[in-house]
Order: sequence, then C-alpha cells, then structure tokens
Amino acid sequence: MPELSEEEHAIVEVVADFVDREVRPVARDLEHANTYPEHLIDRMKELGVFGLAVPEPYGEVAVSKRCYVLVTEELARGWMSLAGAFGGHTVVSHLIGVFGTEEQKRRYLPRMATGELRATMALTEPSGGSDLQAITTTARRDGDHYVVDGAKIWITNARRAGLIALLCKTDPEAIPRHRGISILLVEPGPGLTVSRDLPKLGYKGVESCELAFDGHRAPLDALLGGVEGTGFAQMMRGLEVGRIQVAARALGVGRAALEDSLRYAQEREAFGRPIWQHQKIHRGYYFCLAA
Repeated sequence: MPELSEEEHAIVEVVADFVDREVRPVARDLEHANTYPEHLIDRMKELGVFGLAVPEPYGEVAVSKRCYVLVTEELARGWMSLAGAFGGHTVVSHLIGVFGTEEQKRRYLPRMATGELRATMALTEPSGGSDLQAITTTARRDGDHYVVDGAKIWITNARRAGLIALLCKTDPEAIPRHRGISILLVEPGPGLTVSRDLPKLGYKGVESCELAFDGHRAPLDALLGGVEGTGFAQMMRGLEVGRIQVAARALGVGRAALEDSLRYAQEREAFGRPIWQHQKIHRGYYFCLAA
C-alpha cells in the first residue's frame, strides 16, 4: 500500500490532536447521556473530514484510502459514534463521485465536501437484513417523478441527513432480481417520515432510525447515474468503502482499549507495586508494558 503524502500525514495528525483535546474529555458523558455531539460535528466540518471522499474539482481534500482508514481509526479511538457520523456520508460521496451524472455531482458534492449537506444510505429493511436483492421498497414512474413506497430500518444520521442514497426496486418483476434495483438520491419531503429512533446498547449519540416512505415523490433525475437497474452493483462498490471504514472503526476502538488498559496497569498499584508486575504474562507483552 502506498505511503501517505506529507499533506495526508498532516491531516491524520490534526485529527488525532482534535481527538485528544476535544473528543476524549467529553466522549464518556456524551455516550452515557445519548447526546448528539453537535459541537464536535461542527469541528469535523471545519477540519474537512466530511470531504475526504469527495474528488476534485468538487472538493479540496480527497485522500487515499490509507489516509481515510487512519482518520477513521483516530476518530473511533476517541468515540466510535463520530466515525459512524461520517461513514455513510463518505459512502454516498463515493457513489456520487463514481456513478453520478455530472449534474448530480455539481448539485451535491461541493456541499457534501464542507459538511453543509450531510448524507446517509438506506439499505436495510424491517423484514430482511443482508439479502439486499429481497428488498421490497419500490419506486414506480409517474410522469416526471418516481413514487416511493416502503420502509427502511437502522438508518444512521437519518434525522440530520439532507440526502439519502435509497436502495429500491424500480422493476419488482425483474429476473434476476438485482436487475430491478436502483439507487435514488432522495431529499426530505412529503411522504418521507423518520418514524422513530431505535434503542441501542451502545453506539449512542448518533441516531439510528426507521424511515417510512408513503407516496414520496422524487424527480426522475434523482436516479443515480440516470440508468435504472444498476443500483445493486453500484451499492456493492460503495460498500467496499463502507466495509473499510467499519474495519477501521474496530481498529480504533481496539487501540483505545489497549492504550487505556496499559495505562491503568501501569498506574494502579496493589501490594506496593503497579498491578502489571503481579501478572504472569507473555515475555513480549511484559516488555511492552515495561516500556
């Protein structure tokens, strides 16, 4: 994998400093209170985090996948909810950047790069999980619009997203099923309801919601790329970026746990010595703690 450029090194360092100074001191309280981190999201906008997957000329700070992973890891090291708050956004940025029409790129990407417009993707439905070909949300043509009906569930940032990459069926009778699937770039409006926030054991602060579509009308030019039946392949490409991001979140959380446990083992004393000195541990781990 190629090394980071000098500019990318600087981006990662800035995000790491932001995490240490502004995120870690407040993350515990925000998580326990399930408080949306508005001020931290605003700082991420200022730092250009939401534009990391927006290509030129629509954005100014598009980075390599390696840099993207390291930025995600740093955010998750501070609080995973912040990494989640921009994960779906960057997948949608990637989808539009790769597959969008020129008009769609001009309409959305510059505002997505600054965080003025935040996006999410809507795939999962109440009746199904990972079998995306079995979705039942439909979009039928009616004049110069699509009429959308159906429901989605576990949609992150749904209340604050101004744009939703909606996976739906424009041809429910298509065989094989994936040929009837498309992506619509849906904006909030009549017929689209964020019905409720779903309870979670963790990953608090950012909302995960149910969406209900009941006769929502989206213009024909909301179809990603302008060609029906290509949405399944498009979304699979987008999820390649999403899976990298989720793995980087796990890495950041694991790194934070390791760093906190090492610090605790070195600071906590029992019987007159730091507790790590009482453990029967592997020699390599012993040297790691001693360092």
